[in-house]
Amino acid sequence: MDQYKNKIALVTGGSSGIGLAYAKYLIAHGWYVQIVSRNEERSNSAMHELGSANARNFLFDLTKEESIERLFEVALKPNLIIACAGVAINGKAQSYSKKDKQESYYLMCGGVIDMIQLYLPHLDKNNGRAVIISSIGAITPMPKSSIYASAKAAIHAYGRSVNKESKNVKVTVSLPGYVRTNAHKRSGLDHLEKKIPNWMWVSAEQVVIETEKASKKGLNDVVPGKVYKLTKPFLNSNLANRIWSKLSKRS
Repeated sequence: MDQYKNKIALVTGGSSGIGLAYAKYLIAHGWYVQIVSRNEERSNSAMHELGSANARNFLFDLTKEESIERLFEVALKPNLIIACAGVAINGKAQSYSKKDKQESYYLMCGGVIDMIQLYLPHLDKNNGRAVIISSIGAITPMPKSSIYASAKAAIHAYGRSVNKESKNVKVTVSLPGYVRTNAHKRSGLDHLEKKIPNWMWVSAEQVVIETEKASKKGLNDVVPGKVYKLTKPFLNSNLANRIWSKLSKRS
């Protein structure tokens, strides 16, 4: 692995969507990539799709603290972390079970913090980077997705803070809007593909390109896609919220 001394990556949620697109991008640019997923079928399918000797997969359920610790023990220490594992947890604020709240918060926030904290000494020594895939929901209200939005907002704040705190480690938080992946379908939100206009969708590949560019520059955060960049300053206006709620209304 000497040839990959400064190009070893760890991608959580790397078996599909943005995570898989990021793994493909990194492999194409000479990185050795370790993908992490809890779904064996998707993980094996991703490895077949990657089709590279420069990739390895790990099966871990990152809603569990012990999985983070075990991953740290068995995986190669990365120079780049892509924290992409997530779940679209939906429902009215009073409807979430304690288990759903705890697991989703740990997967998208607490576990990401634990993982980055474990790797910080190594990243600091090697001028490493971390990319956290958050969501545009971190900076705009998301009715019936309050747990998801709040977890994404919390990890956004964490990433920005660590980026300013550390001299040698760059942490960039990506805030994508609607991305064309299978995540919506798996979460029972496939109706959004028909309701949301085409101009509001961004490809996973575009998210990766813009996010990686921002990460290399050491930026705090990035909002991929021209439409989201243009509308970001207005996302908390009453008009924007009414339009957003109407477009993404869930039954």
